[in-house]
Amino acid sequence: MLLLDYYIMKLIFEGLLIICTSIWTIALFQIEIAPQTLLAEEQPLSNMNKTSYGYQLESNVTNDNTIGEITYKDPQHGISMTFPSNWTFSTSGLPEYNQIAAFYAPLQNLSDPIPARLTIAVMSYEKEVPLKDFTNMTLSSLNQTGQITIRNSDPVTIAGQPAHQLVFSTLPNMGNPISFEILHSWTIIDKKVYVFQYSAESVKFNTHLPTVKHILESLSIE
Repeated sequence: MLLLDYYIMKLIFEGLLIICTSIWTIALFQIEIAPQTLLAEEQPLSNMNKTSYGYQLESNVTNDNTIGEITYKDPQHGISMTFPSNWTFSTSGLPEYNQIAAFYAPLQNLSDPIPARLTIAVMSYEKEVPLKDFTNMTLSSLNQTGQITIRNSDPVTIAGQPAHQLVFSTLPNMGNPISFEILHSWTIIDKKVYVFQYSAESVKFNTHLPTVKHILESLSIE
């Protein structure tokens, strides 16, 4: 009984940590993310063909002005997917230990200081975690924050696996007057919870949504 209680509490705690971290990170978005993205964009595309820190990047950039694609692979977690070559990949500055990668949309001009981003987080458990239980826990945790409005909550398929997806928006406040829209998706494979989160200013959310959907459609998990 004690072991079961510990397991349930661990699941709830880590789920709450993801939700709270997402909201806290949005409040710091303008301060932390923009400078890191500008530094990352200074790297030439030729440096994107590499294996480092447990991940692999394979560039498929064409010789003309067409935007190519870069394949991201994480052998440790069995993840593979492609993203546009004009997006910035980074593993630095991630606010939580279970986040393994982030992808930032290109900035349009000086009045666009906050890049939209897609992050990947992976949590490993000793026991099987039912998708329904994790979904209910996530919904409950979000509703308890009092800082968001859930737009949609639907079952979906991610990498050929049953999954769930939320779309919610943050409520502006004195500390963070900008409202953000978030696409929060997850699936569970072999005792691992894979979480994919797309965040953007509410007024720009739909701008990059088709690209994010294309990235997630290219996703495979082995």
